[in-house]
Amino acid sequence: MNNKKLFFISLFLLLILISFDTFAKVYSFYYYHPNFDMIMHFLGGLFITSLAISILKSSKMDSSMNIFIMIFCVSILWEYVEFKIGKNIFINKGFWVDTFYDLLMDALGGIMAYICFHKIPILRNQKNLQK
Repeated sequence: MNNKKLFFISLFLLLILISFDTFAKVYSFYYYHPNFDMIMHFLGGLFITSLAISILKSSKMDSSMNIFIMIFCVSILWEYVEFKIGKNIFINKGFWVDTFYDLLMDALGGIMAYICFHKIPILRNQKNLQK
């Protein structure tokens, strides 16, 4: 998959995810289905990292270290935004546990994107060069 295609697909899916997240918060979806938040964080990590990979590839900065730094920074930033938007540490006693699982799922989604959109294409190119 080329970088432009990966960029636009990732951006489109990320916008859909953000729209659904907004809808879920407005209509208390996470209150009735609290574990769905983990799926959303996994998908968020996947889509944001794939978007970051496409941007880093186009700027020739797609080293593994840069990608992992991007996963880390975006995960922390996303949790900070979630905290500022609506979570109150004094109301929600399970905040730190929830934050840990959110960061874990962000990272797992990011690692999945790294494997699918960075590592596997590199291995394919190396295999094709050996033929």
